[in-house]
Amino acid sequence: MRYMRVVAENLTIGYKSPLLSNINFMLSAPAFIQVIGPNGVGKTTLFKTIAGLIRPLGGRVLINGVDVSGQPSLAGRYVGYVPQLTTNSVSSFPISLWEFLQYGLELVGSNLVGVDDKIANALEFVGIPRELWYKDVRKLSGGQRQKVLIARAVLRGASILLLDEPLSNLDLTSRTQIVQLLTNLSKERLVIVSMHDPTLFLKHSKTIILLGYGKYFIGDPQDIMKLDVLKDVYGESITSVERCQHILDLH
Repeated sequence: MRYMRVVAENLTIGYKSPLLSNINFMLSAPAFIQVIGPNGVGKTTLFKTIAGLIRPLGGRVLINGVDVSGQPSLAGRYVGYVPQLTTNSVSSFPISLWEFLQYGLELVGSNLVGVDDKIANALEFVGIPRELWYKDVRKLSGGQRQKVLIARAVLRGASILLLDEPLSNLDLTSRTQIVQLLTNLSKERLVIVSMHDPTLFLKHSKTIILLGYGKYFIGDPQDIMKLDVLKDVYGESITSVERCQHILDLH
C-alpha cells in the first residue's frame, strides 16, 4: 500500500458561483469515507475538484503534498474517478470488456508489459467471470458495468478511488457485491463514495462528510449520524425508526 493523503485547504467549489466555501479536511489511506447530502449540494462537484477535473474557485487540493488543483493529468496519477453509472458510462460503441480495459490503459500511457495478466487479475479481483471477458460491454448488466469501471481504476494503479453513487440503479445482488468489493479495496486504498443512503456502508466508514446547502460537517459516523446534525441539513426529510436513522431524500 502506498502512503496517500488528500488535503483540502480552504477549498471553495462550484462553477460560476460557489456551492460550498472554506472546506478543510485531511483524509489518509487506508480508509473508507462517505460523502452524503441532498441532491445539488456539490457532492459530484467535490469529487471532480479532487480529481482535478474542475478548478476550485478558491483554495487548493493537495495529494501527498502536491497541489493537483485543476490538473487532471497530475491528479490522475493518484486518483481513479468512477462517475455515476449511466447507460453509456462504459461505452456506446461495440467493444468487448477486455478491449475497453486495454484501450483505457493505452490512453493514459500505462506500461503495457504483462498487460494481459494485469487485466485478467483485475477482472478476477472485481468478480467478473471469464465467460464475460470478451462480451460486448453494452450488453453487460448494471452491476457488471460498475465492476468494469472499478477494474479500470484499479488497473491504472489508483490509490484513491472516488465513486459517485456506486450503488445507484443496481439490483440487490449487485449492490451487495459492490459493497463487499469496495470494502475490500478500502483495506489498502483510500475509497471515497458519495451516497444517498449512508446505512449501507456505515459499519465500514471511518469518516463521513455531510454536505448541505452552503454548509458541511465532517467527523466520525457516530457524530455525523446524530439526528440533530442530519436535521440541520435535511430538515424534516429525516425520520428516526427503531434507533436507525433513514434519510428520505425529497430534494
